[in-house]
Amino acid sequence: MDFADVVVAEFKQPLEKLCDHLMHAGEMDQFVYFSGVLEMLSDPNDEFSVIAASIELSRCAFLGFQYTPEIQTMVNEILDQAIRLSSTMSSDSPQ
Repeated sequence: MDFADVVVAEFKQPLEKLCDHLMHAGEMDQFVYFSGVLEMLSDPNDEFSVIAASIELSRCAFLGFQYTPEIQTMVNEILDQAIRLSSTMSSDSPQ
């Protein structure tokens, strides 16, 4: 699996699922925010965009959103995966 495949499987697809849940729950402010993060992943080969999306995603903790327990679990899992991806990229970078 190459980098883009990992980004799609472990970051983009879970984020798409989260956006779908938010849309169906009528949580439009949350949907708009997370859709913006998802848009940043339009090119999963672009490492800069993946890191930028990870940083933007981390802001969700400070925006005052109230999540259902199911949504909170999804957000936490996506955040954890974004952190893992970002740390993997930075550890692979030449020093």
